Amino acid sequence: MRLFLIGMMGCGKSTLGKRLAKELGYEFIDMDLYIEKTAAMSIEEIFEKYGEPWFRAYEKKTLKEFSSLDNVVIGTGGGVIKDKTNKELMDGKCIYLRVPCDVLQARCDASSIVRPLLKTRTIAEIFEERKDLYDYFKDIEVENVDLDKAVKGILDQLGK
Repeated sequence: MRLFLIGMMGCGKSTLGKRLAKELGYEFIDMDLYIEKTAAMSIEEIFEKYGEPWFRAYEKKTLKEFSSLDNVVIGTGGGVIKDKTNKELMDGKCIYLRVPCDVLQARCDASSIVRPLLKTRTIAEIFEERKDLYDYFKDIEVENVDLDKAVKGILDQLGK
């Protein structure tokens, strides 16, 4: 089974993903880190050098590569849902990690991760643009304010 974690930047896809994978005995893949490794540059550098459209195309290529994997939890990039055709490539369960915008902002402020999109827009603006897309993609939804409760909620909904 492939589990794809979707949600806004700062929603906990990497943190929760590692924990969920451990609970299930699956491998965890952080899609952004995988892209950085295979592209040999940071997400920020990709955005600066090639722009967001190039990054989104690379993201799609990466999803195609992941389609042959099994027993994995994949923490996607926050914008993977911007292309509705990616849903076809995400053959498995899409788990939406919902987090209030004020919590997302606090997490991003406390993080050392550079978020290129936050240079020109707010988290609330980005969420407003994406909220219907998260609804379109999700098979499962869980609030991720408390990590233990979120993991348990996902396992319950998966029947594990």
